[in-house]
Amino acid sequence: MERKKINNIASVAIIIRASNPSQIFIELKDDGYPMKTFRRCLCPIGGNWIGEAAKCDQNPLDTVRREIMEEICLEKRTASTIELDLLGIKPGRSFYQVPTIDQIPTSDDIKILDELKQVIAEGLVPFGDYINTIPKSVLDRSDPENERDGFSALVSYWAVALDEQRWKEITALQEKFGNLSNESITLVTSVDEIIEVGVKTAFGHDRPLKEFFLCYGLHSAQQFPLINGISSQEIGKPLASYQEYLERYEILKKPKFL
Repeated sequence: MERKKINNIASVAIIIRASNPSQIFIELKDDGYPMKTFRRCLCPIGGNWIGEAAKCDQNPLDTVRREIMEEICLEKRTASTIELDLLGIKPGRSFYQVPTIDQIPTSDDIKILDELKQVIAEGLVPFGDYINTIPKSVLDRSDPENERDGFSALVSYWAVALDEQRWKEITALQEKFGNLSNESITLVTSVDEIIEVGVKTAFGHDRPLKEFFLCYGLHSAQQFPLINGISSQEIGKPLASYQEYLERYEILKKPKFL
């Protein structure tokens, strides 16, 4: 049986408030993000199974945990586009600046955030695997000079619901620093606010997020903003190992040792 071709595998976390699951801690790609189509778009925190850092990942859970530990921090620096280049996205430059504010974290701030990351990483439960397909026509709409072909990515979605103490901690840090990511802009928002503002979601994550919120009984999520032309296909729960994915799919972009 011929294996379906997939550009890459990604793994992301949906971080919500347990007492009010319509509230979410998420990232926003800023105006400097190399892919013009997804500028000013929301994106769950996580990343791709690709590059040197991913060599030790055994499965999508390893990947999303690693990304949480790497990405959520109080140190702001220029973000590398090496991973985008490995994915074939042709970012055009090697680095882009992540917005920050002039605040010096205390030792308590750093400790609280480290504990939060551990709670998030250990509390993740599987939501589902989806194949998100972004046609070239979608990329061309926002970027007439786009040279990148369309692509399909297999994305593992995980969820964690933070209790009130942890939610207050993460929102307090967010309010103090304005950004808790070294790759994008973090924010605390809600389903209703996303709908009211009409902000879109990057990389085909919009449809799985809509389904996630509907599973929580949030009927307003029927109006969740979607990018026209993108499709998402649910394919089951995350698998136990990347070897299983390699047996089922032809993964075009993956760690070099494979």
